[in-house]
Amino acid sequence: MIPGMASLGGRAAQARLSRELAAERQAPAIDNQEDSREPGSNLLQHAVQSSDDLAQVMAQFRRRQFELKSESASDLFERVLEDDAPPKARQLLALTADRRLPLTMLLQQVSQLFADDSDLALILTLLLRQRDIHSETRKRLLQLEQSLRERANPKRLQAGINSALKARLYGQRMAVRASVLRENYRDFLESEGNAADHYEQWIALYGPEHRHSVLGFLEESLLTDIQGQDPSCSLHEFGPLLVLLGQLKRLRSADRLFVGTLVGHFDVSELDCLALLLGILRYPHALDDLLQQAVGPILLQVDVQGRASLLQCVRRACLALPEQLFAEDHALLYLAERFTQLADSSFAIEVLMQRHRYGLHKAQQG
Repeated sequence: MIPGMASLGGRAAQARLSRELAAERQAPAIDNQEDSREPGSNLLQHAVQSSDDLAQVMAQFRRRQFELKSESASDLFERVLEDDAPPKARQLLALTADRRLPLTMLLQQVSQLFADDSDLALILTLLLRQRDIHSETRKRLLQLEQSLRERANPKRLQAGINSALKARLYGQRMAVRASVLRENYRDFLESEGNAADHYEQWIALYGPEHRHSVLGFLEESLLTDIQGQDPSCSLHEFGPLLVLLGQLKRLRSADRLFVGTLVGHFDVSELDCLALLLGILRYPHALDDLLQQAVGPILLQVDVQGRASLLQCVRRACLALPEQLFAEDHALLYLAERFTQLADSSFAIEVLMQRHRYGLHKAQQG
C-alpha cells in the first residue's frame, strides 16, 4: 500500500489548479507589441519577446536549478495526465513487488498501465519517494526506471514532464484532452515546418476557435521548459524554436488584423479568411485561385460596386501582411501589382455595365 497515494492529486492538486486558472482569468490579455519587430542575426536575440524578457529567461535558465527545491508529491502528481493514476500506481507497485516477473515483462506490464513514458517516469519518481517500500522492491523500481530511461526518447520524455501542467490547464480551458496538447508540444520541439504549417495543423486538430489558445499553450510550455530544473533541450536547440515562436506570434497578430478586416464587413466566414490568409502566405502567385475559393461565391452575388469594394478590402488586408511571413521573395510587390490589375478589370466591367444600362435606358425612351 502506498501511504497518501489515494489522496495525491486530490485536494492539493485541485487547489493549485484552481489558483492558476483564477490567476490566468485575472491577468489581462495583452497582445505582444513586439510581434512585428525585425529579427536580428543572433537566434536568441531576435527570438520571441514574451511575458518575461528573453534575457531574463536565459539568465534564470541555470540559476533556477539551484533555487528550486524538490517538488512535493502533490506537485509531481499534478503532472501525471493518465486517468485513474492512483489505483494504477498501486497496481504498478504490486507488479514490481512480484520478484518472479522478469524485468522486461515488468516494463511491458507497467507500460500498459501508463502508456505515456512521461507519466510512467513521474509515477516511478513518486513511488521511490515512499519510505516504507521494501528494499528489494525499491531496487526493482530503480531498475525499472533505468530501463525506461534507456528505452524512451529523452527529449520527448522530459518535454512531456515539463509541459504536463500547462497541458492540464489549457486542456480544461479548451475542453480537449491534456495528453493531446502534451503530444503537440513534443511534436513542436521536433518540427521543421514554418509558422503557416503549424497554424494549419492547429486549425485542423482543434478548430479555428482554438488556434490562439494553442499558441498560448506552446509559448508558456516552452518558457516553462527553458526555466525548468531539467530542460528537454539545450540552449542551442531552444534558439530556433524561439525564432519559430516569434514567427507564430507575428502570424497571430497578422491573423487578427486580416480576419478582423474581412469578417463582419462582408459575408466571409472566419475559416474562409484563414484559408485565404495561409494560402496567400504560401502561394502568393496563386492569388486568383485563392480568391475564387474564398470569396468567389460572394463576388457573384454582389453588384460591380460591391465587388470592387470587396477586392479593395482584401487588397488592404493582404498588403498589410509582414514580408517575413511569406514563403516567396517579393510577394508583396506581386500582390500589389496583381490587385491593381484586378481593380482595373473591375473598373472596366463597371464601365461596360453602366454603358449597357444607359443604352437600355435610351432605347426605352426612344
